Amino acid sequence: MSTESLTQAERSRLEGLSDTLIPPAPGHLSASEAGISGVLLEQALAYAPGLVTVLHKVIAAVGDAPPRPALLTLKAADPATYDTFCETIAAIYFLSPDVRAAVGFPGREPKPARVDVADLEDLLMPVLEAGFAPRAI
Repeated sequence: MSTESLTQAERSRLEGLSDTLIPPAPGHLSASEAGISGVLLEQALAYAPGLVTVLHKVIAAVGDAPPRPALLTLKAADPATYDTFCETIAAIYFLSPDVRAAVGFPGREPKPARVDVADLEDLLMPVLEAGFAPRAI
């Protein structure tokens, strides 16, 4: 698994491809406006270093063709890689706090489990009442 990052030229290409998938819209950032090829990319690669392999594969496969036709060609030729790329771009995009705020999604936040002791007693009572008995082998 490669832990290297993308070159500046690859990052620029990634922005063009990403903006084709997530263009600007009123009240919403495009992928490049969200910073998909900068800090968000580095954050994603820190979480999942293997993503760089997918990104390299797609960038190499589409070459210098215009983004929209290149992605359509990739979709027809290698749907699994295309789907993985689209999911990866969406995941990186939603790492942006500005994007999450725009759609009203705070992200995954840790929440303490609330377990009522009475519920545990109700669940464990049949076990306790049965007592301990080793199973015959």
